[in-house]
Amino acid sequence: MVVAPAYRAMLTGIGCVSPFGVGGAALVAEMLTANVSAIRPVTHGAPTGRRSQLAAQVPAACLPETDESRRWSRVSYMTGLACRQALAEASLDSAVVPGPVGLVIGSHYGDLRSTEAFCQGFLRKGPLGLSPLLFPSTVMNAMAGMSSIALGLKGPMLTVNQSGVAGELAVARAVALLRAGRAQAVLACGVDEVLPLLYDTLAQMRVLSPRDAGEEACRPFDQRHNGPILGEGATAVLLETPAHARARGVPILAEVRGACWGGIPTRPGHVPHRTPRPPSVIAQALRDAAMRPEDIELAYVSGNGEPQHDARELDCLADIFGTPGPLLTSITHLTGDYGSLGTLRVAAAALTLRQGVCARLEYLDEPLRPTVRFTTAPLTKPPATVLVHGLAMGGTHIAIVLGGPSA
Repeated sequence: MVVAPAYRAMLTGIGCVSPFGVGGAALVAEMLTANVSAIRPVTHGAPTGRRSQLAAQVPAACLPETDESRRWSRVSYMTGLACRQALAEASLDSAVVPGPVGLVIGSHYGDLRSTEAFCQGFLRKGPLGLSPLLFPSTVMNAMAGMSSIALGLKGPMLTVNQSGVAGELAVARAVALLRAGRAQAVLACGVDEVLPLLYDTLAQMRVLSPRDAGEEACRPFDQRHNGPILGEGATAVLLETPAHARARGVPILAEVRGACWGGIPTRPGHVPHRTPRPPSVIAQALRDAAMRPEDIELAYVSGNGEPQHDARELDCLADIFGTPGPLLTSITHLTGDYGSLGTLRVAAAALTLRQGVCARLEYLDEPLRPTVRFTTAPLTKPPATVLVHGLAMGGTHIAIVLGGPSA
């Protein structure tokens, strides 16, 4: 378990490239308020004979052709757009910041599109078919490298690839950089894309919905869940030290008051079994934030529609909060599931704190646990504290506690 001393990080900017469009806090707030899913039939290949046919994809119209789009891969371009939007919304010009601005990128798969093209060149022509122009994009930190150069970021740069929770981990690692004094401001961005080869492979392996003879749908925490539906996008959040944010006089959307990550022992790629006393990153994140379990009013959870995963995540929450515990919500049914979705959950949690907007799980006709409270109607008032919770296949466990800005 990795623990950092108690500290506050101010969230001052949001940038989002999603199936709902490209924008900042207003776009995310509109997504939560409308509560309309972006899941549609996939736009590649012939669906005949393929069990899975749905995904949440970023429309081509959201990615206009520019010099960067022509030179960069699609996933790197989405990263750059989201980071630039977050900086603009926070009124931060990295070129004039007196201290270094860092960047942490979280991605489940990275730039598989470039990797596929690079490998196809070898398969077609042998060593002479290996493109030196494509090779830099096959490296997992290509998105971070290109974005940091384009935006003039001179602080520490990290790329994290923890399966299933890369987005949450990017935020937690960004907070750790601030705590360590490595930077005064850090961008945390989660990004993934729906690659046709990846999609078709996962569908053939029956990883995606529908795993059974039921209807293909994204229904986390419902007894009818039968696997995840893929999504894609990039979301960046700008985090600053309290002194840096207040000196600039910018509006503060939320505070990150506690962040912890660790693991629950299990086999790679498997959901951890419930153990009598699992290591609890939630408890440590609460101690980090100087809070008690009863102080958490609402939690954004990472349910993806995989039955074992959904059940185990509810177990993790029940171990700390009991039953019924805090009100639970999710955005997976709107965006589809991808490994870096956690940064969008953090952005959504900030807007829930600030504006009281929240996604509703209106599809929950048969809740997995009838005793658990889920958001099925609009909130009557903004919560004071929100937990963002992530649990991955393989046992990685992350908890981030957010609250409204304090003095």
